Amino acid sequence: MPPARRRRRREPSSDAIEEDGADQDAGVEDVADADEADVVQAAPLPPSRRKAKKAAAAPAQQPEEEEEDAKDIIANFKDQPLDKFERDKLAGVANDWRIMREQVHSSFFGLMNDVGSSVSEFAQGDKGEKAILDIDNVMRQLLDTEVELKLHEDTLSDILQRVAREEAVANVTDEYQSGVDKKHSAYKTKTSRQKYAKSEEYRKFRQAIFEVQHPGDAMPPVTDLISRESGDVSDDDDDVEIGGVTQDYRCPLSLTILEDPLTSTLCDHSFSAKSIMEYLGQKQMVTCPASGCKQMLTRACLQPNKALAKQAREAARRERARNDSEEESDDDEVIE
Repeated sequence: MPPARRRRRREPSSDAIEEDGADQDAGVEDVADADEADVVQAAPLPPSRRKAKKAAAAPAQQPEEEEEDAKDIIANFKDQPLDKFERDKLAGVANDWRIMREQVHSSFFGLMNDVGSSVSEFAQGDKGEKAILDIDNVMRQLLDTEVELKLHEDTLSDILQRVAREEAVANVTDEYQSGVDKKHSAYKTKTSRQKYAKSEEYRKFRQAIFEVQHPGDAMPPVTDLISRESGDVSDDDDDVEIGGVTQDYRCPLSLTILEDPLTSTLCDHSFSAKSIMEYLGQKQMVTCPASGCKQMLTRACLQPNKALAKQAREAARRERARNDSEEESDDDEVIE
């Protein structure tokens, strides 16, 4: 009987067999999973996934470090010299300043001449003198603005010339601002005579006023109309200026008030359009008919002068007003 008992002990129970079977199955599954994992790991990743994996594995940079790096880049970045492309853009900016000065700002000078002559004609007494002084100050401010606009244009032109000579202009912003400031400071140190006495626009302005206040008289040099200031040279040391200028609104040919005046670009003499064209006739070139002028004139050098036409009409109107006033005065004397 003992041998039979030993055999029974060796035989596993059904439960044990089931557990062993389960363990074996689990082991097989684990081996299969491990094999699959090895296959997956062995398979190469696409480039995009490798980069993403590498980026994920790399330590994230702190915001403070990124900000410091950005500051270092900005601090070490230097201004670059101008090249041809930037030079062309700079020339365009200079041209914009010129257009602003010539086409926009300069248009106010003609208006100031009209205002000055009108105030001189109709404003009388102390109020009239004060009004003229106020207008004169406005005109000077316009001239100052004209100069400031020209300073920007000239400074840009200076930089462009340096670039054309292939000089390195790295910090163009500072160069530009420094040039403008330097020119403006030099202008501010000038006296009123130094600023305005040689200005053609200011001369025309004072001429328009003087003609109304002193009809028929020659206007003295502009320097005599501007008070002397500290810094001006003595009147005896001034440059010789031509005085006694009288604006004549009569045509040298017809001897009447100018009508549709044409002005020579060569000698600046003006004539009524009809008279000068009849004088030219069929000739290509004639001597200027103005007294003492030997300049040769052609049709091409005669240009319409709208500003002079307006001034001539105003001069004719004032002359008629003076004549009417004199006639009324004579009539009053006869009645008395």
